[in-house]
Amino acid sequence: MLPPTPGSDPLDNAACDPGVTWTTGNVAEAFPGVSTALGFTFIHLPMELAFRKMFRGMGVFGKASLAVPERIEDQFWTAFAGRAAANINQFRAVAAFIPGTSATAIEQQLFGYVREGTVDENSLRRYPIIGVKAPRAVITLPKRHDRMFAELREWRLRTLPTIPGGSVADSLAILRDSRERFEQIMILHLLVAFVSSSLADRLTAMVADANVPNLESRLLSGVGSDENEVAQDLWLLAHERLDLPTFLDRHGYHGPHEGQLHSTSWREDPAPILARLDDYRTVSEDDPKAPRNRAAEQTRLRHAAAEELKKAVSPLKRRSITMLTNLAARFLALREQGKAGYLLTFDVARAAARRVGADLAGRGLLDDAADVFHLTFDELVSGDATDRRALVTQRRAQYEDRLRFRLPQAWAGMPELIEIGGDAATDAPVGTTVTGVAASGGVVEGRARVVRDPANTELDDGDILVCETTDPSWVSLFLVAGAVVTDFGGLLSHGPIVARELGLPCVCGTEEGSRRIRDGQRIRVDGDRGVVEVLSPVHATERAT
Repeated sequence: MLPPTPGSDPLDNAACDPGVTWTTGNVAEAFPGVSTALGFTFIHLPMELAFRKMFRGMGVFGKASLAVPERIEDQFWTAFAGRAAANINQFRAVAAFIPGTSATAIEQQLFGYVREGTVDENSLRRYPIIGVKAPRAVITLPKRHDRMFAELREWRLRTLPTIPGGSVADSLAILRDSRERFEQIMILHLLVAFVSSSLADRLTAMVADANVPNLESRLLSGVGSDENEVAQDLWLLAHERLDLPTFLDRHGYHGPHEGQLHSTSWREDPAPILARLDDYRTVSEDDPKAPRNRAAEQTRLRHAAAEELKKAVSPLKRRSITMLTNLAARFLALREQGKAGYLLTFDVARAAARRVGADLAGRGLLDDAADVFHLTFDELVSGDATDRRALVTQRRAQYEDRLRFRLPQAWAGMPELIEIGGDAATDAPVGTTVTGVAASGGVVEGRARVVRDPANTELDDGDILVCETTDPSWVSLFLVAGAVVTDFGGLLSHGPIVARELGLPCVCGTEEGSRRIRDGQRIRVDGDRGVVEVLSPVHATERAT
C-alpha cells in the first residue's frame, strides 16, 4: 500500500464501494474514539499485515495474499473520519474457509450482532492445507503467546528508562521497534481471537442442543484474565501490601483511552488509580467482593456450569465438554493477555514519540511537543527537518472537529456521520427497554451512572456502569459497579469478559444505551435476557437514596 501523499488525510477515505459493509463493533473497543495521525498510521499497516500473516500461518491464505491491497474495499480495516472500522465482507469471506466456524458465527462473536439476510457459504477448498497448518499453529499458540507477552513486559521495563537520556535517533529506532513488536503480538492475538470465537461458538451450540438456558455466560467466566491481576494489585496497593512503583512497573501501561497512542498512561499520571484506592480500602480480604474471592467464585461457577451441562447431554459428549470448557477458558484469558501485550508496545512508543516531539518543539518545528501525534509515522521517522506547524494546525483542528461525530454501528459504502449529542438531558420514560447481547448472567437493579471518562467518575457501591465501551483502564470501576451496560461489543468483548470474571450482570451491544438512559435513573439489568429496563426517573432515584 502506498503511503499517503504529503498533506493528504491519513484518517479518512473519500469513496467506498456501496457493496462493502463496515462495522465499528469490536474494533471501536480496541481503538476507541478518534485517532491522531501518528496513532492510526502507527498501527494501520502492521495490523493489516498481522491479519494476513495470521491467516497465512493457518493455511487460509496463500502467499500472494500477504500483499496489502491499495483498495480499502480489499483491506480488513481502515478509518473513516478518524474512527476505526472493520470490513465485514473480508471477515465473512475468510470465515467461510475456516473449519469449525462460520461467517455468521464470526460476525456474531466479534461484532456482537448478525445482519439480517446474511447467508453462510462455507467452502472446503482450503481445508487440506488448513488441516496441515492450522493444528500446529493452534496447539503451539498458548506457549508462544505467553512467551511473547513475557518478552514484551521485560522489553518495556528495559527500554523506558533509556528514552529520556537517549538521542532523537535512538527514540526513532525505539519507535520503529515498537511498531514491529506491535505487529508480532497482533499476529498471535488475532489468531487467539479467532480460536476463542470458534470455541465459544461450539459451547453455544452445545448449550442450545442440551436446552439448558442461561448457561453460556457461566461457561465463559472464571478464566483468569489480565484484569484480575490488575484488580488484585490495586487491592494490594490500597492495603499497602504493594508500593506504587511496583504497581506501575506491572500495570503502568494502562490508562484512560489507552487504545489511542496519544493518551496518557498510568505510568505518566497515576492520579486516576490513586483516586480509586478508597474504594478498594473498604473491601477486606475475606469480603466476597475482594478481587481474589470474586475470581475464585467465578471459576467455581464455571466448573459447576460444566457439570450441569454434562448432566444434560449423552455420556459420549461429556468428556468433550470438559476439554472444550478448559480450552475456552485458556483462550479467553489469552485474548485479554493479547490486548495487554499490544498496550505494552503503545506505552514504549508514546514515550519515544514524546521524546522526539520535545526535540521538534525545541527546534521550532512544532509549537508543542504533543503536536508530534498529529504527524504520520512516515513523516516522523523520515528525519526530515521540515517546519510542519501549519500542517499540524490543520490536522489538530480536524481532530477536534471529528470529536463531535461518531460512526454508525454498521453501514454499507460511505458512512453517514452521527453528531454526538450530550448525555440524555431528560429522563427516559419509565418502562423504556434497551436491548443488547446477554453477555453475563444475573439481574440487578440500581442507579445508572453514565460514564464517559473513568478517570473523572465516582461510583457508589451497586451503581450500574453505563458507557459506550470499556478497556482495561476501567477495571477500577468494576469493583464497585453492580452491573455493566455498554453500547458496543459482543460476548467476547472486553467489558463482558471482565464482567463475567467479577460476577457482574452485563448487557453489551445496546448501540445507544448510554445516550438513551439518563445518568441517575434507576434501571434493571437482566444479563440473562440482554434487556435493560428503566424503572424510575432521576428525582425518584435520588429520593430513594
